[in-house]
Amino acid sequence: MFPNTLDTFVSSVRHGKEMMIIHRVTGGYLTHNGDLQIETDPVENIDNKRHLWVVQLDGYYKNNAVYTFQNKREDKYLSVNPDNIRDGMRFTDRVDPKDPDAAKKANAQRFLVLPVCSNGGYALVPVLGTAYALMPMGNRAEPGCDRPLPHWGGQSSDNSSHDFTRAPNQPEREDPTDRDITGSVGAQAPGGGSH
Repeated sequence: MFPNTLDTFVSSVRHGKEMMIIHRVTGGYLTHNGDLQIETDPVENIDNKRHLWVVQLDGYYKNNAVYTFQNKREDKYLSVNPDNIRDGMRFTDRVDPKDPDAAKKANAQRFLVLPVCSNGGYALVPVLGTAYALMPMGNRAEPGCDRPLPHWGGQSSDNSSHDFTRAPNQPEREDPTDRDITGSVGAQAPGGGSH
């Protein structure tokens, strides 16, 4: 059993742990394969880390946390095309603060991670286009390109839903805050709990 999606996401942000991003409707995983792809090939066949991501907290936008997604294949960052939000996704280097277009390029790498209320999961919403969310090209629930498309709720929201999980071949968590409470669940702690 994999840790739950929020646990995996937080572990990536806090401890730099690698994770996979799963498209909830197709069951495929996001990869750096040309542009951003939803793939359903066996994960065991991947040997170049194109399916592994690390998330970084990058600031706040209108009181919402903003994140960047670093793909481990070439240590590039997921990015929209700032001149055309609906274009295919790009993989770009970390932005140099001295670049004259630094703000524009940095914003192209920033995403909100918002819960999808209809059936669960999380939408990856570009800061430069908050009416858009990553979903399969053409808004069809099938493997292929994952890119920003407008969403209006219902089926469209389901298609923008993603989960976060550890790769199946990753070792068990070994961070210092890890505490498995499986054996104590259901046991009454002294002075704790309600009656």
